[in-house]
Amino acid sequence: MSEQSLPVKFEQAVELAIPAFDDRPVITLNFSSVKEGEKRLVEARVVNPVTYSDLEHSFNEGYREARANLSVIGYEITQADRIFRRIKSELILDEYPAFLKAKDMKDNATVRDAFLEKSQAYVDAQERINMLKAMESLMDGKIKVFENVCRYMRKEMDILIRSGINSNKY
Repeated sequence: MSEQSLPVKFEQAVELAIPAFDDRPVITLNFSSVKEGEKRLVEARVVNPVTYSDLEHSFNEGYREARANLSVIGYEITQADRIFRRIKSELILDEYPAFLKAKDMKDNATVRDAFLEKSQAYVDAQERINMLKAMESLMDGKIKVFENVCRYMRKEMDILIRSGINSNKY
């Protein structure tokens, strides 16, 4: 099948980079199949026996790629949480007692939180976790869309088959 006969032409790879942080390297996630599936979502409204298998293949590829990306993001969340806990423990055990003595303050939760929030490493670790959780939410949404559209297409095909219309094409 030539590229001219395809209903949609996809030329460029779409990637999302998770920036390096602490001891974690830059992670690049491929989104080509996800974007292809998203571009073809409107075709699912008029699914028929001829287009069903091609559309289902596109959506399944996007689903698999989104699940793989979700796994990578989940692992990065775990690593970011590990780094966050390490930074927090270093601050509390190493620097916080000296801070309390220097300021002649008593330890309480409010003072401890204020001290931690002044540390750029602590704030950066929090931001990393928040960024990764937002990416996780994005992937979850894409996965649900692919699941729902495939379910819709299966129901449409089931209705078409049970109606008896175009039964000679199967």
